[in-house]
Amino acid sequence: MHVFVGGLDPVAASVACLLAAAGVCLLTVCDPAPVSPRDIRHGPYPAESEGRPRELVLRGVLRRSAPRCVPLSAPELFPTAALPGTVVLNSWQVAGELVQDLRGPDTTVLDAALPTVTVVTDGATVLRWPFTDWGHRPCAPCLLAAVRQARRRVRHGPATPGTQLLPGPDAPVGAATRAVAAGELAGLLVVRGLGLDGAAAGETPGAAPVGGPVMRRGLTMTPLPPNPECLCSLAFEAP
Repeated sequence: MHVFVGGLDPVAASVACLLAAAGVCLLTVCDPAPVSPRDIRHGPYPAESEGRPRELVLRGVLRRSAPRCVPLSAPELFPTAALPGTVVLNSWQVAGELVQDLRGPDTTVLDAALPTVTVVTDGATVLRWPFTDWGHRPCAPCLLAAVRQARRRVRHGPATPGTQLLPGPDAPVGAATRAVAAGELAGLLVVRGLGLDGAAAGETPGAAPVGGPVMRRGLTMTPLPPNPECLCSLAFEAP
């Protein structure tokens, strides 16, 4: 398997570590953004790594935890979809309090046919799109629309006494969401990379275009409608 992880927020970095622990040796991890205090609190980044590039720090973490792993940060060297076992994790994060604080990878050199799963982490919520090819991955406006829709769902849901309407990433539900989502994403990538039946991971190979993302919050998953103003939200199934 060859796995590309673009955007190394705490969830995506944890997915990379889980893949390495599972025996995936060929990992490309790309994100030159500096490690933040939030990354250190919620991800596998060591405390002394603050301010250093995420991709550089994570490569060191992966090599120490899984000596057989060969992590790179060279997207131009990642193989095309013609090579079996190539999959992509396209990870975004709302890095602040506002929806407009959405940040993601700036990678455009990948083969458009690569099977890709896209996720957005927003505080205590993780949104996941169905597998697409890289060329039909959700665009930034669709990601923003989904984050707004997820926040509305949370805000209008049943409130727990003594808690904020939109618990931040430090809330217990945030830790549970990140842990469950990272394991789920690692499993999806392995299933797709090994060419196993996608139905085992909740996807239907060869299906017609499907709708928008699902919102994970703790152990709860809620489907969200696609953005009606953009065709990319149809999430075309990767071959």
